Amino acid sequence: MRERDVCQKKNMENKDKKNNLFFIVLICIWLIGPFIIGTVLLVTDHVVGGVLVYVIPYGCLVGLTLWKKKKQKNEFYKIKDGSTRFDIVPVSDPETIRALYDDSALAFFVEEIDPELLNRLYNWLNNEGVLKSERLNLYTFCGQNLKNAFGESTRIRSEEKLISIFLKDLDINDSNKKQFSQDRLQIGGRWLDDIVENGKEGRKRLS
Repeated sequence: MRERDVCQKKNMENKDKKNNLFFIVLICIWLIGPFIIGTVLLVTDHVVGGVLVYVIPYGCLVGLTLWKKKKQKNEFYKIKDGSTRFDIVPVSDPETIRALYDDSALAFFVEEIDPELLNRLYNWLNNEGVLKSERLNLYTFCGQNLKNAFGESTRIRSEEKLISIFLKDLDINDSNKKQFSQDRLQIGGRWLDDIVENGKEGRKRLS
């Protein structure tokens, strides 16, 4: 049984390699073919034909690329009004900030808190499957607030802006914790306790 499984796996891998090779060859022909044929037609004074050979294939390729990007965007932004589903909670009191720290809350450095950023964040959380309910509290504060809570030695500039979400407000469990922890790095998410302990070292911004 194990030998059969191994053979099936190898056959699938070989099939995938053949499909990938075929796709690469097809793309090369699509890219190089019109250039060669179009050049020949132009050199032999077949101007209209040469231009069409250039325009049609490359135009289709550009259109296909734009369509694919739009499709990927639509698949990501399943919730169009994600930016309106946050309850923005500005905080400055050390008690709330320490509570976020103790919760190892999800946090981001940001330039500005605008609808586009909020929409991206909400849809990412939705795609991760960690939303407990439709609305979610988003806590905002600055580097000076962290200094007030944890001491002036905290290596974060006072003017730095951060947003944070309690992990207890998210549906994170043993089955999705590891994946969520890995995925948050892709959009610049960090744990607030790490930010406090490590200062600005290695930080990324949500973009």
